[in-house]
Amino acid sequence: MKLWHSNTSPYVRKVMAVIKHHQLEDQIELHTIQSSFDPNSPHNQDNPLGRVPALQLDNGEWLYNSHVICEYLDHLGAQTQSESHLLPRNSQRWKVLQLHALTDGIMENTLPIISERLLRPENEWWTARHQQLTERNIRSFKELERYLVQFGDELNLGTISAVCLIDWYALRGEKLGVNLKDIAPHLVQWAVEMNDKYPELKETQPK
Repeated sequence: MKLWHSNTSPYVRKVMAVIKHHQLEDQIELHTIQSSFDPNSPHNQDNPLGRVPALQLDNGEWLYNSHVICEYLDHLGAQTQSESHLLPRNSQRWKVLQLHALTDGIMENTLPIISERLLRPENEWWTARHQQLTERNIRSFKELERYLVQFGDELNLGTISAVCLIDWYALRGEKLGVNLKDIAPHLVQWAVEMNDKYPELKETQPK
């Protein structure tokens, strides 16, 4: 299998954490890109959507969405390693999926902001839209802080996604004008503790 990935994407990190958790590194060939916006990058030639992460299976078929890729690898890894699933198969599944949806929703709100602020001059930013999305994110981070209490330091697809989101925001916080320590201070400390506890998170932290 081949995985198109970048070193800073929280979506990619989520996939990499699942790969390391299930010890699938030997089965996956990594293709690193420098910029997803570069039309000349090989991933924009080989990968139909031009997005990362994207996983090409051994039969040539593609899996595009990070959640789909994670669930596929979780299924594969739990079979080959006889380990429990990161996405539970019992009633807890819906709570984990809800957590995952909340973290992905915050990222989806943020991508239009960070894309403009990284690639456009400030006088071209859609500032009113940025403000609206930022306010949504502030509410959502407070909800995330509340919702995570029930999971403690459990490792599952939802908590992996949450750590990836929190660490990414710490990396981009200055550019976004958002300090998570002011909004939801317990989230930052929780992510630190999760990174310290789980090697699959520690080893995939953005640098």
